[in-house]
Amino acid sequence: MRIINMTLGALLAAGPALAQDGPWTLEASLYAWVPGVSTSVDTRFGTVDADTSGSDAFADLDMAFMGTLQARKGKWGLIGDLLYADLSASQKSPFGLRFKDAEIGTKVAAFSGYATYRVFEENGVAVDVGGGFRAFGVDVDADLNSADARPGFSSSGSENWVDPLIAARVIAPVTDKWFVSAFADFGGTSASDQTWQAFGSVGYKFSEHWSAQLGYRYMSIEKKIDGADTTIDLSGPLLGASFYF
Repeated sequence: MRIINMTLGALLAAGPALAQDGPWTLEASLYAWVPGVSTSVDTRFGTVDADTSGSDAFADLDMAFMGTLQARKGKWGLIGDLLYADLSASQKSPFGLRFKDAEIGTKVAAFSGYATYRVFEENGVAVDVGGGFRAFGVDVDADLNSADARPGFSSSGSENWVDPLIAARVIAPVTDKWFVSAFADFGGTSASDQTWQAFGSVGYKFSEHWSAQLGYRYMSIEKKIDGADTTIDLSGPLLGASFYF
């Protein structure tokens, strides 16, 4: 939480400067995202790993949503990012003839909030650094389907938590209309509680108020969920539209 406290303290200290640094500008973005999922869960029989590739994502995706709201005033910025994904994945049983296959259902809701400061801006290239937090709500269900008349095995876990983050972003023009951007963050509280993500896109400005982006996002989560070591990786292409006001 030290990162969050330092960031909030810097924002409060910058209050007088913000008041004289022009109006706030806002950017709202919505994305169509089709993530694949890789989930690893410890069970009493051992570790179950299940993966959904990008080509399988449409079939195994129950729901996904991604939206971002950004506010900027001078060198300071605030970013809020909401992500939700409900996916399932299956594989052949890793435990011999006792079970025929394993299925994992994963629901991830994550809200990330950042305060950023622009450390470089020249010829249209901008670099922001900052800190913040990511609040998670995660549900994981693991089912081992029996290969014979014996009963199968099911387990479920649910956890809500918040991780502090550090982050950086780069935005650069390619032409008057085209631009590229990259964003990354990392956070957590221990070796068994970590999260990081990376996002890159190519964008096109249709007008002063509208742009579209095509990109790729990867998010990794490591956490003990109801006592079971769990790793979740979400990744996939996305297509978004942004409105500036």
